[in-house]
Amino acid sequence: MLKIPSKENCRQFPGNLGALLDYSKERYPDRDGIGIPGEMFTFGEYHEKVCRLVHGLRKIGLKRNDRVILSSLNPSGYAAVSLAVFRIGAILVPVNPRMGPYELTHIVSETCPKLLICNRDKLATAVKAYEFSQGLTPPSFITIDKKAPSTIFMEELDFSRTTTHWEKMAPDETAMIVYTAAMDGYPLGAELTHGSLFYDSVSFAEKSFRKNDAGSEILFSLLPLFHTYGFTNGFLVPLVGGVTCLLLGTSVRSRTVVGLMKDYRPTQIISIPAIFHALVKPLSEHPDVCSRLRNLTSGGIKIPNNLLESYQNILELTISEGYGLTEASPVVTWNGLDRPPKFGTVGPPLSCCQVKIVDDTGKKLPSGQEGEVLVKGSNVFAGYLKKPEHTQNTFVNGWFKTGDLGHVDKDNYLTLTRLKKDMINVFGLKAYPKEIERLLLYHPEIESALIYREWHEKYGDIVAGEISLKPGSTMNKQGFFHWCRKNISPYKIPRKIRIN
Repeated sequence: MLKIPSKENCRQFPGNLGALLDYSKERYPDRDGIGIPGEMFTFGEYHEKVCRLVHGLRKIGLKRNDRVILSSLNPSGYAAVSLAVFRIGAILVPVNPRMGPYELTHIVSETCPKLLICNRDKLATAVKAYEFSQGLTPPSFITIDKKAPSTIFMEELDFSRTTTHWEKMAPDETAMIVYTAAMDGYPLGAELTHGSLFYDSVSFAEKSFRKNDAGSEILFSLLPLFHTYGFTNGFLVPLVGGVTCLLLGTSVRSRTVVGLMKDYRPTQIISIPAIFHALVKPLSEHPDVCSRLRNLTSGGIKIPNNLLESYQNILELTISEGYGLTEASPVVTWNGLDRPPKFGTVGPPLSCCQVKIVDDTGKKLPSGQEGEVLVKGSNVFAGYLKKPEHTQNTFVNGWFKTGDLGHVDKDNYLTLTRLKKDMINVFGLKAYPKEIERLLLYHPEIESALIYREWHEKYGDIVAGEISLKPGSTMNKQGFFHWCRKNISPYKIPRKIRIN
């Protein structure tokens, strides 16, 4: 197993986040590494795949500090492109493939990418985003799955050689720009560095896998890679540990998961509460597939107590949960396997960071008292792209102000009591009312919009709101939702809307 560096020992940073693949390739070249159903690569094979992709991307002009927007639900291809981009020294900009053109316009305008890589069916959205950007020169478009006119087809890149060289990067150089919390209706680009992602990954890995026995571990990742939780914990963490990882995404059917469990016998599954809820019944009908399963990790949103009890009582399995946010790459605390979990808490901080609770004046509070959660450590991001004032306002003496409220106990286990007021947590994806209101105003018949959070007994947080129409408009709810489905990410579409 890779020795986990302490947060103080920056010398063990490998020089490039993409070089993590070299660790596993050199130590376990013939071990099953990264795969999807029906296609598994050993670490040696995946290393060659990525190095050929590096050669192909360099041949079309990609270089250090160029930005690459990646929009795809193909997990194996997504992972390979990400590592290739890092090794070149370019900067990855992951986006939700279901994002609408108005959302994407802001991102392309701010990042000015050299390449935009997507599936063919998302090409029209990307083209529209540039049409809305008022004169911004489009990048080179690369389609992953099918050919399209005036684009580069991924399979036609020059893969004739392997380029094993990677650019040496400092830990504080940007690896990814991930769009998150909306300010004045526009999402902010959080700059995650090679170091922040590296240290978060190795710190989580040391709490996840058996020491010196990584070869027996098999992880199922049921998460999207465009989300930092899925990218770091569902991909980088097993890569750090030399652990076999099956990338399944979130659209796989629960019965399919059970079938794959029969074949692979995973030791760990990482996902979100909604998917664990869908798995309870099929797993209870086939408990034999859980014979090697020793841990379930959940994140993105709090686990309902009844779900915890179902797994404990029916399957004798524990679901571990933690706390994180994009700006922390993303994990801050976790009820890991290195010490007993405390139910109701989100665990103690990872070894790469510290947590403290402060009052409104910034004074540190003792254990048991509620206040704002502040985070400091080598996993914390560099700042928000092109927003120096906002970046400055979110840090106090090196501590990042999360805006979330909680308290710690005498053992430093964190309990969250309230999340950010201006955020709606939709199945682990963060929706911001101001941004949704801004997006709705692109509709030519909407005069004003008000978006807010409502609680739903089955779904938890949902987006709700009301709109006022311009004089003469005849739009009804059917027309409203039709427009939203074409122009806005599905999780941002209001489930309940009142039209005035």
